[in-house]
Amino acid sequence: DTSTEIMSKNVDLLREMETLDTGRTIKETEYDVLEGVECLNYYAGVANSLGGHVYNLPGGRGANLAYALREPLGVTLGIGAWNYPLQSVLWKSAPALAFGNAMIFKPSEYTPSTALWMAHCYHEAGIPDGVFQVVLGGREVGAELVLSPEAAKVSFTGSLESGRNVYEMASKGMKKVTLELGGKSPLIIFDDANIDNVVSGAMMANWYSSGQVCSNGTRVFVHTSIMDQFIDGLVERTKKLRIGDPMDPNTDIGPMAHILQRDKVLAYIDIGVKEGATLLYGGTQVDGLGEEFRDGYFLLPTIFTECSDDMTIVNEEVFGMVMTILSFSTEEEVISRANNTEFGLAAGVFTKDIQRGHKVVQKLKAGATWINNYNLAPMQLPWGGHKHSGVGSENGLSAIEAWTQWKSVYLEMGDLYCPYQ
Repeated sequence: DTSTEIMSKNVDLLREMETLDTGRTIKETEYDVLEGVECLNYYAGVANSLGGHVYNLPGGRGANLAYALREPLGVTLGIGAWNYPLQSVLWKSAPALAFGNAMIFKPSEYTPSTALWMAHCYHEAGIPDGVFQVVLGGREVGAELVLSPEAAKVSFTGSLESGRNVYEMASKGMKKVTLELGGKSPLIIFDDANIDNVVSGAMMANWYSSGQVCSNGTRVFVHTSIMDQFIDGLVERTKKLRIGDPMDPNTDIGPMAHILQRDKVLAYIDIGVKEGATLLYGGTQVDGLGEEFRDGYFLLPTIFTECSDDMTIVNEEVFGMVMTILSFSTEEEVISRANNTEFGLAAGVFTKDIQRGHKVVQKLKAGATWINNYNLAPMQLPWGGHKHSGVGSENGLSAIEAWTQWKSVYLEMGDLYCPYQ
């Protein structure tokens, strides 16, 4: 069987493994498995179409031949994130292997299970021993791998601080690098947008995966004329979310991935209150889930209103369900404020005016943007951040540049001309 066939036969197993590792709901992680199958199929197709260029060049005794071809980089290194471990290993390994590289993959020490399973999957599919390997460990192991002279390329997904360290270490070996780092993305809601859709978009941009998504639109800019209507709809629907057992297909929100992240989010909520933002909803741990989940890392979604651009919770990546709502009046104003951040991973715009939607996203300094939707990542599109949100991009056809290198060849068809006697 191919790796896609093996994955397709193990959807239930993989979604359960991913849920047990991350705490994300089973209905979320099932989508990750299906997306993983799509990823493998996509790059199998791209690899078959990979080509170069051939040129006939004039010469003294006829046309000479020149061509450019793509070659694999060799041994590559992937370092995955703890929030989307299966996606991390597939987004990196599928194109790397399809284009002829070997890969050493280090998953997060918090969520290693599905990466280990993928190693067995690739082996069963016939990939030779050693071409894909998984190495377990923490920061020290990751640093040793990045510094290794064997690795020609490093692909890292994680925080800005860790990404800077990886970039610095990789530069010592002049390695090719792609980094997918943090974000503090804007979600802009204009006054003509459909209220039901914008509430759905804001919830998807903040509550999905318990808020542990790097591209989340946590700075929600709402036009002043629809602010009350938006907030009423948001609170009403957020209160209906079912929080609890992530293995239950009816659950909407599961626990945070680990205790350190839960405590970090609670600390940011305290900062938001102290800096003067209005805690409209949530901001606490969840009680009443029964004895089985008494010690779980469950949090209520948090909605802050009356926020200002200089607040800590508006500027720093929280990586949890903390939505900051800000008002705006004009298009020019909101574009300027949306871009006023060191990050540039993602951005979203909601409006019925498609011309305005196109115009606004072209002015937003972000790598992934959406109009009237949020957080979708089709395999055909490149994924990568601007500014401090990353270096380079992967996915789509951009993965060809990320995982291959050019070689040019000039073939002389006649006798060599030399100006020296």
